[in-house]
Amino acid sequence: MNLQSIRRSSVPLHVEVAELLRRQILSGDLVAGAKLPPLRVLIEQLGVARMTIIQAMNALEEEGLIERHSGRGTFVKAVNIPDRHTMQMKADISQIYAMVEGLEVSVSQNEAAIDKTSNGQYVRAIRRIHNRSGKPFCQVDIKLDDQIYELAPDRFSNEIVVSVLRDLGFVVKKARQKVTISYADFSLAQALGIKVNSAIFKVFREFIDIDGRLIYSATLSYPGDLLDLEIEFDTEEF
Repeated sequence: MNLQSIRRSSVPLHVEVAELLRRQILSGDLVAGAKLPPLRVLIEQLGVARMTIIQAMNALEEEGLIERHSGRGTFVKAVNIPDRHTMQMKADISQIYAMVEGLEVSVSQNEAAIDKTSNGQYVRAIRRIHNRSGKPFCQVDIKLDDQIYELAPDRFSNEIVVSVLRDLGFVVKKARQKVTISYADFSLAQALGIKVNSAIFKVFREFIDIDGRLIYSATLSYPGDLLDLEIEFDTEEF
């Protein structure tokens, strides 16, 4: 699959390529000073013509997002990243358990590896696709403490991690979850079978145990048309 097959049909290809890179720069995924892949690599990755990439780069250079250096390559410039306002709310962790309990999903494209964090902790890094009704529903990037993973590797590889942690009796002292609206890059669009630059929900989740150790984190990416967020406020204090 290439960009041609998952692009928005009404949008020129060079505009799609420029928008892909623009969003990565303005979101901070591509930091100032980062070197972009060579032209030939982008052509191969995206499956588009050379002129398409050149037109996209010309647009980004005119916007002041990148700079080209002959013989050295193309680099991201320092730009002002738009500030996000965070609306903070309190909730009980049981709501996360209730949310995943009702999901009936199957797992495909399961990939796992062992990583070592900066503080020396070994974690199991898992990327997988959850399917619902036979269609991709969510891409999940998981980091799970490796000692915990080894307690039930088959379950952690094939079931929703939150549910397995609860079944194993792990006490979660603190949990955080953050939801943002983002856009599908090329690889995510491929994985979920959606158009590139489509709106997506990104859910960032962390569980911390009673010793203050991060035991589980995950980034979940949902197509924008497959998820609704509903919040019910307790008004008893008013």
